[in-house]
Amino acid sequence: MYYGKPLQGSDGEYKTHVGLCYRIAQEELEYIRPVLSEILTEEGEDPEEFFQEMLNSVLLHDFGKLNPLFQQLMENELKKHAANKSLYFRHEVLSSLVMMSLYRERLFKGIPFGLLAVLGHHKSLDENLRKFDRENNWPEKDWPVITDEAVDYAIMVFRRLSGMNLDRSVFKRLNKIAYVNLRKFISGQMNFTYFQSRGAKKTRKLYSLMKGFLHYCDWLASSSMEYYRTCRIDAVTKDSLVESLKRKLEKDHRSYEERRFHTDCASVKGDLVVIAPTGSGKTEAALFWALNAQRKKILFLMPTRITSNSLYERMAQLYFSQSACGLVHSGAELYFETEGKKQEEEKEDNPAKYMLQKAFIPAVMVSTVDQILTSGFNVGAWTQKEFALLGSSVVFDEIQAYDTFTLGLITSMIQKIKALKGRVMIMSATMPSFLRNHFLKLLELKNSVIAEERMNLARNRWLYEDTDVEGIREKVLHAIEAGKKVALIVNNIDTAKAQYLFYKKKGISVMCLHSEFMAKDRKEKEESLIHGGEQVQLVIATQVIEVSLDVSFDMVFSEGAPMECLIQRAGRCNRYGLLEYGDFIVFNPSQIALDYVYKNSRDIIYKTIEAIRNKQRLLTERDISDLLDQVYEGFNMYDKKYEEALGIFSEVTSKYCIYDCDMEEGKFSTRLGGISRVSLIPAVFQAEVEELVANKKYKSVGLYEVPVSYGKYYNHIRSKYKENKYGLPIYEFCYDRDMGITDVTCYLYD
Repeated sequence: MYYGKPLQGSDGEYKTHVGLCYRIAQEELEYIRPVLSEILTEEGEDPEEFFQEMLNSVLLHDFGKLNPLFQQLMENELKKHAANKSLYFRHEVLSSLVMMSLYRERLFKGIPFGLLAVLGHHKSLDENLRKFDRENNWPEKDWPVITDEAVDYAIMVFRRLSGMNLDRSVFKRLNKIAYVNLRKFISGQMNFTYFQSRGAKKTRKLYSLMKGFLHYCDWLASSSMEYYRTCRIDAVTKDSLVESLKRKLEKDHRSYEERRFHTDCASVKGDLVVIAPTGSGKTEAALFWALNAQRKKILFLMPTRITSNSLYERMAQLYFSQSACGLVHSGAELYFETEGKKQEEEKEDNPAKYMLQKAFIPAVMVSTVDQILTSGFNVGAWTQKEFALLGSSVVFDEIQAYDTFTLGLITSMIQKIKALKGRVMIMSATMPSFLRNHFLKLLELKNSVIAEERMNLARNRWLYEDTDVEGIREKVLHAIEAGKKVALIVNNIDTAKAQYLFYKKKGISVMCLHSEFMAKDRKEKEESLIHGGEQVQLVIATQVIEVSLDVSFDMVFSEGAPMECLIQRAGRCNRYGLLEYGDFIVFNPSQIALDYVYKNSRDIIYKTIEAIRNKQRLLTERDISDLLDQVYEGFNMYDKKYEEALGIFSEVTSKYCIYDCDMEEGKFSTRLGGISRVSLIPAVFQAEVEELVANKKYKSVGLYEVPVSYGKYYNHIRSKYKENKYGLPIYEFCYDRDMGITDVTCYLYD
């Protein structure tokens, strides 16, 4: 028996894993063949030759595991023996030598994408193969020799799976000398001058497809996830989505009615720019549109982790199976550790499932936009992410939420998606004309699709009070006395805390909500608002309330902010239209907000307040859209930051091309102006988190972490570190579950 995995019985056999990889490869290749053929033909490649190289890469990527060192390593693992580092030899080296021999006649005619994909399918590649220095220094006399018996076995597996014969001669050059020659070939031939001569953009694209496909098959086969359950949603149609939606609405004592907006989106085969106010059903419209595609793979790219979590739950619980849905952002592992296990299909922990999601393998992916943008930096699972874009339907939601730098990156990413024959939908409840026109031009569209049936609806009176957060208190108290459910939204954490203390002393049932809470406390607050919020008379919140929270207030008092932020806040006032109208009242921003929170948007805030002052009445969605255009009239999104971002992907392609950037994914900036935060654990919870670590429940430690701005940490907390045996970020500061951090006050924005 030859091992491919450290598993007992046939599950651990080499032929079992390679066979599963190959079956997945055949199914997926048939699925993507039309769109990939089109790309390859445009790039001057022979599709059938490229397809065969993809399949050969899958068949031979683990051949090196047949070496005696790896086989001994597997036996030791199964017997629970201590690790023996002398057995650690990268099996990819031997696999790539077979690929080099198999394609030796064309090595100097074109780029050996399959060889490079096999060599780099576990370790990152660079021009000097630094990740393989150990093998380069391996003594020639101790070089692992694959036996004739093992070669016969490999040929047998190859023939049984593919129906083709593999010439035994390709296994003759598997020695140290051949590897030295491979390194010389890559450093001498596969350099940046050569890539530029062949077309760096084309080279990078084809390599990412080759390697992304290999990873796709290998990772899926190594997990316990089934290909059709995870990667295909062929059975889902517009009609089945409608039936699911009807059942949900019936539970909420509501009825389904078909909307022209949905029909318009469902009929479009190409790209779309969509404007759909709250309540339009834009998510359903996006799904109807996405199911028009030849390859039914859907990517939803969201502005925040909270919006991503909310949409993922909707996809996984209402429209698709959990197996077919994925969620990726910087806090997703913590989400699955806590929320995911509440779901019926998550009874057993499957670490491989999240690895598949990080590689964008499931058929329906929900992610923050940053996760896909970093693929352009050649970091992390960049080839898998770009393979996921092949012929896919990609939805950029809440497009108005991004700064000009991020918009530049998104513009470049859309160009990449179109080069991979994907489709793009740009969505927003509110989109100023400059943004709408930009994406219409980029996607070569004449008009946007607008949910006209919602544009004349009016839910709220917009009012302005020429006062500040202290001056508005009398009106807030009067609204509470009148039995109204009220929200007070301010622009920074410390202001929220101060207002919380004021109203609490008045004997009012009040909740404070901002980003400076432990994850478990913030989640409890949000769930309380959604499911039992009628017990709270007043919610005092920062910008965190702008997105995702499905909660409604009778009156909302908001500190002045840019118009698009106020529109989001107003979306929490009379959200369901159950009142004749709600009151959305804007008052003046503090100097702290102008100096720190929105220091780059002062003019926009002044124009926003002036626009609201001059139009205080019940506003329709069309009125609000007109106000947004008025505020942003003359705004130039094509500033230096936009231009800088627009060229980054091209710079990366020129500098790295097919090679991996050696920086961590999180080191790259995808947004401007955000506060850097550090996660700290209050010392009062030291016993709980140490017990979690002792029981190897590492992910749950994140439930006790408080995100704190770096400035607050550096100036007030860093000297209060508390020694602990696990090296956890435990600090002595006062934490209150109602207010957050209580002994540190500094005006930094949320």
